[in-house]
Amino acid sequence: MAAPVTRVPLARLPALPAASTPEQRYWGKFKSHLLIQEYGAIKSINFSPVSPHDFAVTASTLVKVYSSKTRAVSKTISRFQAPAQSGSFRSDGRLLIAGDEGGLIQVFDVGSRVVIKTWDEHKGNTVNVTRFSPTNVTQALSASDDKTVRLWDLTSPNSTHKFIGNQDYVRAASFVPGSPHSVVSGGYDRTVRLWDSRSAGDHLSMEFNVPAPVDALLVLPGGTTVLASSGPTVYVWDIIAARRVAVLHNHQKSVTSLALSTGPRQGGRRVLTGALDRHVKVYDPATWKVVHGVKYPAPILAIGISHDEKHLAVGMANGLLSVRTRSSGKEKEKAKEKERVLDMIAAGIDPITGMGGPKSKTSARRRRTRGMDYKGEGADMVVEQETKKKKERPWEHCLRKGNYGDALDLALTSNQPHITVFTVLGELRYRNAINAALAGRDENTLRPILRWLIKHLPDPQYVSTIVEVSLSILDLYSHDLGKSPEFDKLMRRLHLRVKQEVENAKQSSLIVGMLDMLLAGSASD
Repeated sequence: MAAPVTRVPLARLPALPAASTPEQRYWGKFKSHLLIQEYGAIKSINFSPVSPHDFAVTASTLVKVYSSKTRAVSKTISRFQAPAQSGSFRSDGRLLIAGDEGGLIQVFDVGSRVVIKTWDEHKGNTVNVTRFSPTNVTQALSASDDKTVRLWDLTSPNSTHKFIGNQDYVRAASFVPGSPHSVVSGGYDRTVRLWDSRSAGDHLSMEFNVPAPVDALLVLPGGTTVLASSGPTVYVWDIIAARRVAVLHNHQKSVTSLALSTGPRQGGRRVLTGALDRHVKVYDPATWKVVHGVKYPAPILAIGISHDEKHLAVGMANGLLSVRTRSSGKEKEKAKEKERVLDMIAAGIDPITGMGGPKSKTSARRRRTRGMDYKGEGADMVVEQETKKKKERPWEHCLRKGNYGDALDLALTSNQPHITVFTVLGELRYRNAINAALAGRDENTLRPILRWLIKHLPDPQYVSTIVEVSLSILDLYSHDLGKSPEFDKLMRRLHLRVKQEVENAKQSSLIVGMLDMLLAGSASD
């Protein structure tokens, strides 16, 4: 009795490395992308520390508060006579402080938008930074083009401390977490200064120099690590050791904004940088290496990420506000459940009882057919089920009949020629029939084979098969070189492709050797 004919399975190539890392897949979840056009360049974005983490966007003479639930404007603060600067929330989310280019600082009640405090000591100089203290709800700071950094108290009409010593505009300032009396500042005099309000005199306690003006500062939780953007470079200092621990050179233009991601995620916190080169880059503070990056349509001036790490907002120089929202697992489950309910309704099935639909049985029908679906116990009854035979593919039929040349030609014209041809060639190698499939051909029937070889030669998974087929073609048709311009052209292309791959392999070997030497040298040090 003849053995049954089985289909030839398509070849399965080895699995390649994953196209994306877990970090890239995580940040790729920020998919719900919303673009909003504001009236002017977006100068700052600040998320409220308390749920639901609404965010303030400062642009032109307005500070707009966006709802994190609807991503629409919930409140607009317009009490500014000059362009506004650096609107930011207090730690309880109830107050918002902002400065303007006229030197005025105002504190607003977020709920009613009423001005509850104003200060005007900067006297016509742009107030670049305003921040509430993370620990003292009545304390705030400001940094201005008048070269000063000042501390304020809501109970006082005047500044409580004035830090003098900067030689140029102060463009960045921040409280130091864990140290309520310390403030760090940076500006166009190319210095980063650490101030202590308890010390006498000028209050300066530490100073770092950088090669370019400072546009942004970030102090990591714990208060021992300070990041400062100086041109396209970000410098990282350890305050306790008073030394620089890292230099980040991953941007091509000035870094304008720094943000910290501390939400509930695997792998710990991340540092985000935005620059005029239109890129946002994500760093791992453990290694200070870039783990992800996103490109935007315009130069970036401000970035912010919510404390629950659900919203990523980016402000650009042309007034575009980009808001990306990450979908959580619970929201995905709700979407799937909603889709399932809609499918049941479309099929005429009650989502609650599960009754109805074209395939449901009435009670009378269930009584009549009771027991008819009994299949018996598996140990006592064996039912042979006739399986539907899948149709044989044309090239499989030719292989079974021994028409190897026709099988190869049909594979070249199939829906998946790249893997089908590889499968057929593998079968021909197994049957020692490659020469039989290639013999007796002219330039028209050799052309698709040579083109397939040229196209897939760079793929290392195909190399051994392509080499064997190419050598067979040379053995069979080398005496025909010079007779057909088309055949000669394809053979020259194949020859050039082989030379190119050999050269690439040599260069790769040289690079591997150099890397081995560098790694050996670093290990010895």
